[in-house]
Amino acid sequence: MALSVVDWNTRNNIECSHLTASNAAFPLHTHEEYVISANLSGVEQLTLNGRTLPVLAGDITIYNPETLQASRFGDTPVEFFSVHLPAGVFADLADRPLPILREGVLRDPQLFAAICDYVRSPTDDRIQQQNLLWLTHCLLQHGSDEEMAAAPEAIGRALDCMRDNLTEKLTLDGLAAASGLSKYHFVRQFRQEMGVAPLQYHMQLRLAAARNLLRHRHSTLDVAHRLGFYDQSHFINSFRKMMGITPHHYLRIISR
Repeated sequence: MALSVVDWNTRNNIECSHLTASNAAFPLHTHEEYVISANLSGVEQLTLNGRTLPVLAGDITIYNPETLQASRFGDTPVEFFSVHLPAGVFADLADRPLPILREGVLRDPQLFAAICDYVRSPTDDRIQQQNLLWLTHCLLQHGSDEEMAAAPEAIGRALDCMRDNLTEKLTLDGLAAASGLSKYHFVRQFRQEMGVAPLQYHMQLRLAAARNLLRHRHSTLDVAHRLGFYDQSHFINSFRKMMGITPHHYLRIISR
């Protein structure tokens, strides 16, 4: 995988990255934040909700928290900016309960410029805040016209169980019991609702939690131990599959 980090920084718990990628692929994965990206050049192939969509230069991608998506990059390098906006921060900025944004690929020059301006913000806190507020305004123009359909109650119970048990490997028997369904019906219904198998989704939630611990300067070894990975190598390999870089590299980047 050819992933090059041009810049990656954190300001007020909001991560901003400037990356290039070629001959690379990210498998289905999720993030705990809103993820908003601006494609500067090249063509990304995005998989979202069972569809594969091209992301062209000038396009924007938007994902709500815990949405599953995958990406593939060909021979021609793709360059992009990304903003990882924590749900609580966005809710406070928007002065409303967690907004639901229209997900997928869109073209909006004003929002595109707002993403770029925020990522390129100077160190002046006043300008950063000004650019963040404008980005929030532009994002809210793409609020969902309809509330996201809630997962059926049984799947909701399983998701609560996953979120409450990020430090251990869960079993299908345990998750099915939490959902109140038979194991067969649970796996079938979960895949229909979430687009991925339950154990794989739980791993994505654990890795998102790992990223959050790394952002708070926990060591790779400490994170692996806290989240119940049976050894550090397993954690490193799992993290690299999701993020495209190792946790050591990620920790170095955000510690600059």
